Amino acid sequence: MALSIRNFGLPRNTNCFLLKNKHVANLPSQNSLRHVRGSRHGRILYRTEAKFRELLKSLNKHTENSVVNITEIPETIVKSANSNEPRNEKSTDPLIEAELADSQNFTLVVPQDVTHEDIVKRLEEKITPLKNFTYAKQLEKKYNKSLSMLRLFGEKLRQAKVPITIGSDRLPCPVELMLPSPIIEAYRNQDEFSIGTGIDGNPKTVGFYLEDPNDKTKTICVGPAELVIIKENHKKFAKDFERYIRNSPLAASTTHDDEGYWKSVKMKSNTDGDLMGIVSMRPQDLSDEQIAEEKRKLREYFTASGESYNLKSLYFQNWYDKKPLKYNFKPPEEEPCDRLFGERFLVEQMDHLRLYNSPESFFLPNTSIAALMYGTLQKMCRMHSSNSILDIYCGIGAASLVFSNRVKKCIGVDTCFKNVAASKLNALKNGIENVEFLMKMPESALHDINECHFHDDLIAVISPARAELSLPVIKFLRRCKHLSKIIYITTKPRLAVDNFVRLCKPAGSEGYLGKPFVPLFALPVDLLPQTEHYALAIVFQRF
Repeated sequence: MALSIRNFGLPRNTNCFLLKNKHVANLPSQNSLRHVRGSRHGRILYRTEAKFRELLKSLNKHTENSVVNITEIPETIVKSANSNEPRNEKSTDPLIEAELADSQNFTLVVPQDVTHEDIVKRLEEKITPLKNFTYAKQLEKKYNKSLSMLRLFGEKLRQAKVPITIGSDRLPCPVELMLPSPIIEAYRNQDEFSIGTGIDGNPKTVGFYLEDPNDKTKTICVGPAELVIIKENHKKFAKDFERYIRNSPLAASTTHDDEGYWKSVKMKSNTDGDLMGIVSMRPQDLSDEQIAEEKRKLREYFTASGESYNLKSLYFQNWYDKKPLKYNFKPPEEEPCDRLFGERFLVEQMDHLRLYNSPESFFLPNTSIAALMYGTLQKMCRMHSSNSILDIYCGIGAASLVFSNRVKKCIGVDTCFKNVAASKLNALKNGIENVEFLMKMPESALHDINECHFHDDLIAVISPARAELSLPVIKFLRRCKHLSKIIYITTKPRLAVDNFVRLCKPAGSEGYLGKPFVPLFALPVDLLPQTEHYALAIVFQRF
């Protein structure tokens, strides 16, 4: 008798079967677990019905999303795994006999006694894995992660033979204590929720997927009601939108190639609690008249119900328009989001600034720590009136506007038209005149600045939102003779390590021109409390 178990987390070359980091069964020898080559599919061999029933009982209790196949296997395989003991030829368990009689390759789905608390716990483990730690412990864990990342940076510098002294702590530069977030719960100013099948089987459930939405295995969509990092009015809007689409005759779109319509819902909010909603829909075969009718229904429903959670504006987004319009330069009248009602912008207060945020513009998801981080970097970098700032991937211009009161001029660069438009509006509304925002590739902006002698003592602020800088941009940074410092802010430190090294490599190696940079200090920032994510700011300087 053999038990064949298929699970994507099944470890290779192990003496026990693991599921969700729990030991389900200890096996007597390495030969007892057999893997099918090229897959995570293994067989566990047992000779006696007693052992077999014991394992089944354990699996029924502990496993989730597993498929158990009960089959007869060749005698030679059993003997190779258990060469010293005889095999029971026939099972005396009536349940097993009935299943085997029905089919030689019968699939038994393990029953799952899953409660609401179990689902909530799984969601919290995915979204807020540090929730049960004290905040001091969270900061300690993330600080240690940042030290490990910086030690990796130091090791790569050593391997590249960069002439920088690495201390006995294996760090390439001094590291400040992690900057804590002033708010650790209900701090997120933007969220996006998917639509999928819930635990109750309803295909129109708004929330998060517990499994990868691109995976072809079954997924469960769970609402955000129990997550501590999400604001209460975000949760209310998500639940209200769920009620709306459940009453709609249009189906939800859960995969990229299905025939559904409702795709996702996104929301942004400010510190005053004002909310902006963006509904994404795939038009499929709907006519313009049918889409206009759906917009009218959305407008009527949320104009009335949105008052309870302070919904100030609602946008309708055609899903297919999202990517093409985001990366192509379009005039302002061709908006990918259609405003159904309310204000055009969401106004956020950050220190002394009023920032105008549009549906597609980018801003850090934690306003309180963003303000603190920019202020701390401004002081630690000792910016003064002779400095000019080049803000690469400026978003809505927050960094440029914060730094503008200390420096001669700020130039913000972004490839997204919406970000540049919002940045210009923010400068105008705040009465700041020593800033300029351009829709350019970073390479083009650096080339223009390198030809201009106005920008001596230049500081580059780099904060890539979605992807790290390309190699050509790094080489342009190295080539820019007016550049004295770089403030590199990344939310994905592991992906940025190679760029850190490229900034420090000696001139002439691998085509790098200009003086190399030296890491001056690092500042880890707790960007997203309750989660594993953090930001790392490293200041580089030329000497």
